[in-house]
Amino acid sequence: MSEHTLSQRAQKNVPEGEAFGKLVEVFANLYDKEINPDGVVSLGIAENGLMHEELVSYFNKLDITRKHLTYGDGPFGSRALRSGLGSFFSDYFLPIRKVLPEHLLVAGGCTSIIDLISFAIANEGDGILIGRPLYTSFLNDVHTRAGAKMVSVSSEGGDPMSERMVEQYEKELLKQEKQGTKIRGIILTKPCNQSVNTLKAYMRFCQKHHIHLISDEIYAKSIYKTPHNADAIPFTSVLAINTTHLIDDNLVHVLYGMSKDFSCNGLRCGVLLSQSNPALLKSIQSVALFSWPVSITEYYWTTLLNDRKFLDHYFQENSRKLGEGYVRVTDFLAAEGIKWVEGSNAGFFLWADFRGVLGEEILDKGQDDGGEVEAATIERPSQVYKTSKKAKERDDWFYAKLMEKKVYIASGDAFFAEEHGWYRVSFSVPSEVLEVGLKRLAGVLKEVKEEGGRKV
Repeated sequence: MSEHTLSQRAQKNVPEGEAFGKLVEVFANLYDKEINPDGVVSLGIAENGLMHEELVSYFNKLDITRKHLTYGDGPFGSRALRSGLGSFFSDYFLPIRKVLPEHLLVAGGCTSIIDLISFAIANEGDGILIGRPLYTSFLNDVHTRAGAKMVSVSSEGGDPMSERMVEQYEKELLKQEKQGTKIRGIILTKPCNQSVNTLKAYMRFCQKHHIHLISDEIYAKSIYKTPHNADAIPFTSVLAINTTHLIDDNLVHVLYGMSKDFSCNGLRCGVLLSQSNPALLKSIQSVALFSWPVSITEYYWTTLLNDRKFLDHYFQENSRKLGEGYVRVTDFLAAEGIKWVEGSNAGFFLWADFRGVLGEEILDKGQDDGGEVEAATIERPSQVYKTSKKAKERDDWFYAKLMEKKVYIASGDAFFAEEHGWYRVSFSVPSEVLEVGLKRLAGVLKEVKEEGGRKV
């Protein structure tokens, strides 16, 4: 009854507030060797804890002044931070054009940045294309306030990072526009890196349809090397590509933030880089008051960016630890007979196929077992991944076993996986925590194997 006292917008958002229930359950009871040894070990969240000790020690040496308790330089990012970011991008992303402070807008995290740019480029009901699998919160980011539609793009069994994927974007765009949804842009996500030729193909596609290309490059420096990924495609920023004869520069934008490469998810600071579209940045400034970055966070990030000696050490050590974590988890999965997508060289997690353990009788796409059929265009989180009832029952059954053993890995359903039974497994936790988590996961898998899985 109380819902009827809310606006229609708020009433629509009530179910979405319940969408993060399982994740909140994990966050509220995280494992800590000293404080909460019976808590849940999270191996499913894209958070990097490998360098937290170094960062805490570094930040504790900084002096907080009265200015850091004020509004700072305003709601778009301090001049000092934007100058530091400009130098950082120019040095590490190898841009064709030097990145200047006026090319940048800072907000309270990349979620805020995606919300702001969606609000700026899309009218209510317009679509933004994103390839599957994809980050869960993109759905909220593009829709909840801006009212745009997140349109997921299927790879149809191909490599989602290959040049062939551009054809899938073309097909989905034409389908959506035939159905009356105007596509306004695409969001290219990493950690898996696209080749230069693939990035150029996306640029030509966006130019052809005159839509925005938004490159999410938050894992640009979270690169690692292992014997498993010697042939992996290196990171190339869209900034490093000469766009002449490919795309109008005012359609190209980059997202970056403090969460991933700088291991500071909780400090909430993101940046939009747009070198040739001042009108876009000006339009966003009008609503950026709602995403005002925190002055202390800006100070911390500015100091890090300007300390190149520490930064080079930090990135080198972070890369080494990420590689070690990747090898440890892949060795574990191999011993358990679980396959994963090989060749990754960036990010904090891998994509693992648990179907051989959970049961391999997977329903064909679109097969009706009493559940709902799948939809590409998704307007609200409550419409996420319309799936078969039996597959969901299996996921719930497996999740209950994971929680019983106090270990969490993330179901592929949360990331719009194209086949049921895939899971995201993170390896960016301290080694001692990783060992506890893998031991608990081994216990779950032992029980599942003894029971013969749960077939759907």
